[in-house]
Amino acid sequence: MERLIVVSAILPVHLQKEGREYTVKVSPGGLVTALKQALHHRKAIWVGWAGITGSISRKLKERILEEGKKEGFLLYPVSLTEEERENFFDGFSNGIIWPLFHTFQAYARFEPPYWKAYRQVNKKFAHLIKKISSPEDLIWVHDYHFFILPEYLDKLGLKNRRAFFLHIPFPNPELFFKIPWRIDMLKGLLKYDLIGFHTYIDRKNFLQCITEIAEDVDPDSTEPVVTIRFENRQVKVGVFPISIDFEYYDSFARDVRPPDKKTKIILGVDRLDYTKGLIHKLKAFRYFLEKYPQYRCKVRLVQAVAPNIKKLPEYDSLKVEFEHLVSEINGKFGTDRWTPVQYIASRIPFEKLVSYYRYSDVCWVNSIKDGMNLVGKEYAASNVDENGVLLLSEFAGAATELNNFSLLINPYDIEGTAVSIYRSLTMPAKERKSKMRQMRNHIKRFDIRWWTNTFLETAFGKKIEDFPPLEDDIPLHEILQFP
Repeated sequence: MERLIVVSAILPVHLQKEGREYTVKVSPGGLVTALKQALHHRKAIWVGWAGITGSISRKLKERILEEGKKEGFLLYPVSLTEEERENFFDGFSNGIIWPLFHTFQAYARFEPPYWKAYRQVNKKFAHLIKKISSPEDLIWVHDYHFFILPEYLDKLGLKNRRAFFLHIPFPNPELFFKIPWRIDMLKGLLKYDLIGFHTYIDRKNFLQCITEIAEDVDPDSTEPVVTIRFENRQVKVGVFPISIDFEYYDSFARDVRPPDKKTKIILGVDRLDYTKGLIHKLKAFRYFLEKYPQYRCKVRLVQAVAPNIKKLPEYDSLKVEFEHLVSEINGKFGTDRWTPVQYIASRIPFEKLVSYYRYSDVCWVNSIKDGMNLVGKEYAASNVDENGVLLLSEFAGAATELNNFSLLINPYDIEGTAVSIYRSLTMPAKERKSKMRQMRNHIKRFDIRWWTNTFLETAFGKKIEDFPPLEDDIPLHEILQFP
């Protein structure tokens, strides 16, 4: 029977050393969250890094297996050395691809050891996939860590059908061609049978980059899926905007208690990252309080900023600047009874997050650049009373879907954003409810199951329901017998 092998940089759970012992933690991030919702209780074989360097003992593999079985997955951890981890994650993935693909080219560091590690790690993943796979298995690869994985699958003689989905934006040729190893990366991608993107803009940028090496390329095609030719093979390239489990958020939100709400609430939920527009957000909120003094003591910005697992100096300096601005705004405008910016320097527990989603008057997504950003969709699904307004950056992938149901903003336009904040707070109830109802209906129709099944049917002619559930009594040796 065909099985689904899922490949991502990290597993949905990871090991963390505390003293002499290891604990198992849930992995953060939108990619893992979305895939867990998409693959829940299907017999998916999930390959990824487990969060620690060096060899992984049998005992730790057993713990990873047991945690995975709770979610219905078989988890296969890949071992990395500390040097590979540093140069693959901090170096090539997060020091080159992440900033460049999000238009922050000044942060990109094109160091040769990074490319060497990128190749080594892709090769390691390919060897593990060969060890655990059968010829009928279908391979679904996720994100920018694995552009060249098919090259090593081919060298190992694996002919399995394979598909790839990119969870971040794809840059235009001017940016992408700055990468010294760009042709190897493009040729690696073209060895997948299907390549998926969030938006038509991302796909257009990719197609513009490959016009010189592939045939039948039409960057301006309006079809959701196009077919091109490369090295006597047909490659599908499609647009598949990712989504959420609407029913889960909707049902959970109906039972949550409201937060302490003495003022109107503008909600921000972000990770500490320069792509999220956090500094621009605070500057716009400060300008709003200056321009519309009647809203002082009547509205507050509740801004949650989850720590970033990427250990890079850019995030340290961002944190310092952000916290300085919070202090400045609260010091200038705050009173004994009112704090303009309620800064939550952590990930909000799920129940409390959904409570904020349901009862906040405005949700503010201010991304400088984002592949999709699912916060707006989570907000709408949880906003069961249909009283909220989504303030959404036009540079988030979600804007291509939700533009008719939200207020679009340019995060670089501080004054324009402040005006949009005012408009969101003064929007007539009828318009507010109409926009939110339409947005909720759209997300309910195009939810995570729609995304999963549309992608899998395009890639393999399968739906997620076609894969069997995981048996409770699966033997340990099925996951433990590999290097």
